[in-house]
Amino acid sequence: MLKALLFLVCLAGGFLLLMGAGLVDVGLMRWPVKTFRDRDRSLVRLTPIETTVDALTRAARPPDSAFRGRSRIAPEETTVYRVRASFIRMFDGADGDLHLVLVDPAHRSRVLIAEIPLPLFSLGSGFEKRFQEERDAVRRHLPPRAQMVEVTGVGFFDYHRHRRRENGLELHPVIGLKFLSPPPARTL
Repeated sequence: MLKALLFLVCLAGGFLLLMGAGLVDVGLMRWPVKTFRDRDRSLVRLTPIETTVDALTRAARPPDSAFRGRSRIAPEETTVYRVRASFIRMFDGADGDLHLVLVDPAHRSRVLIAEIPLPLFSLGSGFEKRFQEERDAVRRHLPPRAQMVEVTGVGFFDYHRHRRRENGLELHPVIGLKFLSPPPARTL
C-alpha cells in the first residue's frame, strides 16, 4: 500500500514537472500559451497597445476550432494590451493563477479577467520573477475595494469562458501591473 501511494505521488510530481516545463498540456487549456512558454511567443509584439476593458470585451470571439492545439490566435493573442480599470476582486484559480477581476470605469457592466501565473508553472517564460513580484503586489493591496490599476498583459482567449456574456478574452499572462491608488488601510 505504501509503495502504491509513493508511486502515485511520484507520478503526480512528474506530471506537474512536465506540465510546468510546457511539455504537457492540460486538456483544452493551452497551458504553454497562457504562461508564455509556447513556440509562437516570438510572434507577440511586446510594445503595449492602449485600450479599454470595454473594447477588449467587444472583440469577436474565434470559432471553437481555433482552440485546438497550442498555437496563438492572431491578432489578439500576439498583442500586448494595457488597460486602466477598477480592480474589484481577486481569487486564486485551481491552476495556481491569481485572477484579477477588472471593471471598465466608464462602462461598469464590462468585466475582464487578468491572470498572473504561478511562477513555478512559468519556468522558461522569462517572466517568472515579474510574476512573483506582481503576485506579491496584489496581496499587499487586498482587499481590492475598487482600486484603479494599470494592467499590461498578453491577449488570451479562454476556452472555458464562452458561456459568459463576454467573449472570453483575458489578459494572460499579466506582464505589467501598476496600482494607481495606495493600498487600503489595514484595520486592527
